[in-house]
Amino acid sequence: MSSVTMQKSINTALPANGDSQDRQALPNPQDIVFQAGLGYIVSACLGVAAKLHLADLIGSGVENVSSLAERTNTNEEYLYRVLRVLEMTHIVSRNGPRRFALTPAGELLRNDAPGSLAAAVEWLTDSLHFSVYGELLHSVKTGKTAFDSIHGKPFFEWVSRKENADEAAVFNNAMSSVSEMCAPAFLEAYNFGIFKKIVDVAGGHGAFLRAVLREHPEVSGIIAEMPSVVPGAKTAIAADGLVDRCDAVECDIFAGVPEGCDGYFMKHIVHDWADDKALVLLRNIRAVIPQHGKLLLAEAVLDDSPAPHPGKLLDIEMMIFASGKERTEEEFRELLAKGASR
Repeated sequence: MSSVTMQKSINTALPANGDSQDRQALPNPQDIVFQAGLGYIVSACLGVAAKLHLADLIGSGVENVSSLAERTNTNEEYLYRVLRVLEMTHIVSRNGPRRFALTPAGELLRNDAPGSLAAAVEWLTDSLHFSVYGELLHSVKTGKTAFDSIHGKPFFEWVSRKENADEAAVFNNAMSSVSEMCAPAFLEAYNFGIFKKIVDVAGGHGAFLRAVLREHPEVSGIIAEMPSVVPGAKTAIAADGLVDRCDAVECDIFAGVPEGCDGYFMKHIVHDWADDKALVLLRNIRAVIPQHGKLLLAEAVLDDSPAPHPGKLLDIEMMIFASGKERTEEEFRELLAKGASR
């Protein structure tokens, strides 16, 4: 392949109808293949930025690579090469020779940014992910979860063990990050003030529930979580001054969920599980929810069209980490109908 072909980023193509006014820029086929095949390099560079807290160091100004290298104790030339990739992917922009600033996307890597995704990116780009995705073919061939094959036990059991506490902290911080990002949209879309008491089922540190309680002082709530997560949830509740209206309790959600509440909420929980396990969880909630109560799910809903959708990538994450899947609206309706029987 010639260097000219490799360097082309756009190839102008004329549609079959021959109308020059319909001329449109289409990606070069070689670029499509190479960009897809080398995507893991971008993820790795993004992970380096997250772990070194480069966005926090750059802040709202402009930083020279030499200064960033000194402050992060890294090799200046190698760090520069990583930043060039992040520039190419619109995370940073160049502002003079070897000087970089954050783009709007890069701002989301700042830990102090509203809707920060720094913790989520650190989780999605860590070494655990690279090792598990290296076994994606195993899942495709066997229909089994790659994580279980590598680590000898399901992810949620593995992450709850004391020896994996560091990885658990990265995971829980990431989930809180995503919840904090989504919470404003949820609060705008639904009036949670109609409830007296809400259970955040498998709600991590309760970032969403705490946002609801701050918005609606008349509502109280419970975070139902694995024993290993409860201490962190209690700390977060206390930090928000919500101890009088919120508690975190140990819960095996497949054995049962807390009773006495009129609202049950799950964000990205059903997608963790195949239909058989999801039905157990839904029926456990159905068994205790009052007649006037409501179950609210926040999930990616696929339309199964060729259109890009982040849920299609998340679907692969569920496939190899937790045995679950993303679902279409029809699949959700079928699942919920089955789970509605007491």
